[in-house]
Amino acid sequence: MKKQHNTILIAIMGTVLLGLSSYVLMTIVELQVHLGMLTEEIMSIDKQIGRIYNHMDRLANRWILY
Repeated sequence: MKKQHNTILIAIMGTVLLGLSSYVLMTIVELQVHLGMLTEEIMSIDKQIGRIYNHMDRLANRWILY
């Protein structure tokens, strides 16, 4: 009787650990996807700011020449 209880307990613990590890893996992958999306968004904002500064610099140089 004791051996059967240990087998059931090991099976239950294995199932719990498998579910927990799957949840942790999915969470890590989801966080990496969000991090990649945020990095792309920041790079896009950086490009836009660079374009604005370039435009303002051209306008400032045009006014200095006149």
